[in-house]
Order: sequence, then C-alpha cells, then structure tokens
Amino acid sequence: MKSIFPSFNPDLDQSRGVVIESNQSATQFTGVTEGQQTPDGALAAGGNTDRDTLYIKKLPESRLAKYRRFEEMAQDSTISTILDIHLTNAFSTDIKNGMAVTLQPKSEADAELCKKLQAEVLKPINDNILNWGRSTCIFGANYIRVHAKEKVGITAFEANYYTLPSNIREYHKCGQLAGFTSENLKKKDNSGNVELAEPWTLIPLKLPNWTPSTTKEPVRFGTTQFSLYETIEERIPEETQDYGVSLLEPCFESWCQVREGLSSLQASRKNASHIDRFVSVNTAGLDTGRAAEYINMITDQLRRDKEQANRKIAKSGVQPTVWNSVIPVMGDKGSVTIDTQAVDPNIQHIEDIMFYFKRLCGAAGVEPSMVGFSDTLSGGLGDGGFLRTSIQSALKAHLLRSAAQKFIERAIDIHCAFKYGKVFTDDNRPYSLRFNSMSTAIAAEEETAKETRANYATLVATVLDAIEQGAMGKSETFKTYLYNNILELEPELTKKVLAELKAGAEQAEQAAMTESVKSIIDDTVLDLIINSENKENE
Repeated sequence: MKSIFPSFNPDLDQSRGVVIESNQSATQFTGVTEGQQTPDGALAAGGNTDRDTLYIKKLPESRLAKYRRFEEMAQDSTISTILDIHLTNAFSTDIKNGMAVTLQPKSEADAELCKKLQAEVLKPINDNILNWGRSTCIFGANYIRVHAKEKVGITAFEANYYTLPSNIREYHKCGQLAGFTSENLKKKDNSGNVELAEPWTLIPLKLPNWTPSTTKEPVRFGTTQFSLYETIEERIPEETQDYGVSLLEPCFESWCQVREGLSSLQASRKNASHIDRFVSVNTAGLDTGRAAEYINMITDQLRRDKEQANRKIAKSGVQPTVWNSVIPVMGDKGSVTIDTQAVDPNIQHIEDIMFYFKRLCGAAGVEPSMVGFSDTLSGGLGDGGFLRTSIQSALKAHLLRSAAQKFIERAIDIHCAFKYGKVFTDDNRPYSLRFNSMSTAIAAEEETAKETRANYATLVATVLDAIEQGAMGKSETFKTYLYNNILELEPELTKKVLAELKAGAEQAEQAAMTESVKSIIDDTVLDLIINSENKENE
C-alpha cells in the first residue's frame, strides 16, 4: 500500500487530530444578495432603491451550498435529459457483453490475469458506473466505499447517502492522497472519535477539471506558516479544495434565467386564460340601506351560481376561468350592465427566452434540438451527428472517461494489494482499458479511422520496400533520418528495425547464393550423367 499511497503514514497521521466539518449550513454570498434589502428612499444605495437593483444570481462559495443548488438543478427535466445524454455517450454498453469498459491484455501471458480482474473488479463497476457517474456529473465528485479482505481482494463496492461528497472530506499531503474523514467513518474501538481513515477506504470518482481560486486559501490548522519546503513526513494533512467541478456549475446562471423566463411565460398564459366579468349595478335614487340590499341580492345569486358551477367543475376536473366582480355605479335606476375583459398573453416574441436556452445548452455541451427543440435541427445533426462532430460532447465524454479510468486503476491496485500482495505501476500495467464506442455514429467514425490507418500503413510499407530495393536502401543515414524525422519513430525502434532489415537482407543474400550454388551443382551432375549415357550408347 505504501507504493500506492506514499503520503499515508499511520504512525503520524492517526495520532494527529483532524478537524471535521460539523456545521453544514450554507455560507451566504459575498456582496449584495437577494436576501439583503437596502433601505427605501432617494438617498439609499447611492440614490437607487432596492427595486431599482438588478440581481445576477451566482453560486455560493460554500461547497455544501453548491450541492443543494446542483441537486435542485438535476431535478429539472431539461437538465436531467442533458445528464442522460452525456452519461450514455461516455458509458454506452457493448451489445455483446453488456459492458462499457473492458480490460485488454498487452500480451498472451497476461490474458488469464486480465480475465480474473475483469470478472472480480470490472463486472461490478460496469453494473453501477451509470449510477455513480450521474452523482459525479451533478456534484463534480463521488466516493465509493471499498470492502476488501486479505487473500480475497475487493468483495463489495458501496455507494449511498453516506458516501456522497457532502458527507466526505478528503485530505492530502504534498499533493498525495492521505486519507478521508467523515462522521460515518468512526471505529467502534476508538470511542467514536473521528480519525483520518486509510486512503484505500474510499475511491474518488472525480471530474479532472478543477481550478484553484486566487482568493480562497485552504483552511489550515496550527500556528506554523505553510512552507513548500516541508517533506511528506513534516507536512500535516490538509483538506483538499479539489472536489471536482460539476457539469452543472457553468449552467447555473443561464438555467436561472431560463427558469425565470418560463415562469413569466407561464404566468402570462395563466392570466390570459382568465376572463374578468364586471357587473355594474346602478344604485341611483336608492338610499344606503336599499342600495346595500340590492347589491347583496345580486351577489348572493352570483355566489350560488358560482358554488353550483364549482360542484360541477369538481366532478369534471377543470378550473373556472371567469371571475365576477360587482361594482356599484350611479346611473339609470335598476339597470345592470355586464362587461367582460380578456388579457392578451402577448407571448409570440420569446426570443429572449430562446437566447437564454441556447446559452444553457452551450454551457451544458448539447444541441438544443436534442432536448426537445427539434425545429432548430440543422443539417447533419440528426442520427447521432452532433455527438460525432461536436468537440463539446467529446470534451464531456473525455472528462467522464478520465475519471472512470483513474477510479478503475485505483480499484485494481487495491484489489491486487489485498489479494496478491503486489501492485502494478503505470509503467508495467499488464492491461489497457478499452471503452466501448460511444454511439453508432462514433463506431462508424472509428471504423473510418481504422481504414485510414490501414491505408497509411500499406503506403508506408510500399515506399519502404521500394527504398530497400533501390540504391537509397544502402544508406543507413538516410534510412535513420526517414524513420526518425519523417515517420516519427522512436530511435530505439528505428535501430531495431534497421538491424532486422539488415539481418533479413543478409539471410536473403546467403539463401540466394546457396540456391545458386545448388543449381550449378545440379546442372553439372546432370551433364555428367548425360555424357556418361551417351558414351555407353556409342
């Protein structure tokens, strides 16, 4: 385990107190927020009242407060569809084996080991990668509890509420993972105290696109000043700021604008569905008592009609759209005037909402036509064309696959350490990870790329064979320049190829000489036999 986690030292880390976040309340925004009201008056807020201020919603700085916003966004139907598109694009399963990620052995000798690792480690990961990846897309990171035994390896993966990033804190030393803390990572034999858990207790599934802030310094404990000269043994574990970046973080501002625009659109449509009926009751010439009695008689009749209509509406499941209002006026005695007013929704010009929605799709990395707006479909984007040609979709898939690759390699290292007592380094891993084609369109693109590479290899082999057969093949300097600078081969590989070509040429020359000598001998022996037979006949 020391080779996997060089910064973990149980003799030092476990004896030091590690502060865990006990208060998970969200911190407030910096500056003016919607919850802060400025006093009314011409002199307030530089001459502007609160109603004159335009607020631009931004994400809070607190990690836990962000998670609440992201969770709310993920429940939106459009955002949910966008997440499904990116997940299925990056982790599409193979029709034959039903797996999104497989192990490919680098040699025949490693085939049996890769087969075992795929059955013991890759199979449960493939069964849950979409669920784990969805939480990673929403929060930027996700943690998986690993259960392992000696001589057995990993026995189970656990992911639930208690392993969400909101309940986990990750600690590093000199850029290396040192361990985790959580209220749910307490050992019974330690009186319930929170200690730094081993770094192999959890495996992070984290998007690798985090950028440090120039204004937010990491929280440190102690009186000593931070120094980059400190070694791993001297450094105290510190909570990392790298908890990944959610795919929803760049979408927050445009998502708020889209939601506000849709709310306004819905309110306009709802107001337009109501019809205001104004009943003008003329009370000219009536005293106060008779006027009140007259108006009450009309309103009681309208109320009874309304109640009867509501009982019928309750059975049919529709809502009333006509609102009655009684207004006393001074006019002809005993006359009643009824007037209706309807509101025009005026929603035919919604380009501003479409502008916000396009910003949302641009930040999320999808085409608007893929989330319901098929009328904006442009040529070539159907049938997976967008996922085939868009650099945005490729970047999102690359982020998810990079996170999955690191997760799988860490899981295999922990499994091999527990089961075999050894681990593989990045230089001697006997396998390579292979992700399934992201879609039918991408599969076709990969086949086209393979055909192009095959044609290129054939062309290169033809040119090199022609050079070897000609006068230029006798110049080792020219061939070295051709292989290293033109074909961009490694120098060691070039030397090996030239040595094999030279050995092959010598063997071919020796074989040709042997064949020539054999032919001469055969011809000579045949001539002797013929001459001998001729003499005997004479």
